[in-house]
Amino acid sequence: MPVHLLRVGQIVLGSLLVVGLLLTGLGALLSRRWHVTESIMINAPPASIHAWVNDLHHWPLWAQWNQTALTPKNEVSNPGVGSGATLKWYGSAEADARSASGEIHILRSDPAEGVWFESRTQGGEPSRASVTYTPKPGVTEVTWRDQGQLPPIVGGLFLDLFQQRLSAHMAAGLVRLKDLVELDGRIESAPAPTRVD
Repeated sequence: MPVHLLRVGQIVLGSLLVVGLLLTGLGALLSRRWHVTESIMINAPPASIHAWVNDLHHWPLWAQWNQTALTPKNEVSNPGVGSGATLKWYGSAEADARSASGEIHILRSDPAEGVWFESRTQGGEPSRASVTYTPKPGVTEVTWRDQGQLPPIVGGLFLDLFQQRLSAHMAAGLVRLKDLVELDGRIESAPAPTRVD
């Protein structure tokens, strides 16, 4: 190999090494802590919303990540409602042992105030989250908060992107929850069909 090509190769490798070290150092210095909050107004009382949030059997319908892409397999504890209830999920119904997995565990539940829970994905640190209810005239403000810490180095570099994705996911989840709760309320309040003899 000609000497000048060897020298160019050494410069390229050296440059890549320096860039890698700079990114590693920057990632180590950046904050890894994340905190995301999203809210929505739902035309229902807290008790009606709580029926959906407090029961982990309902969570795949509104709170879970990208159902279409992941098609997760879920296992809900018995009971699956209220404090102590747990939902375990796996990447897909056909997934092998290497697929993504995680767990949600309800820590506290109050029909008038909301649900507090811990969430953990495979190999990650647990996050603390809540879905709380604030009654307003004719509606309830539902607020979903989630906070935790990303892995060292990489977490600091991708914190903003992660928070944007999580914010979009939570906002979409609250819209699905609103639709479910309000549809449920319309069905319950609909008049019984008139019998014609």
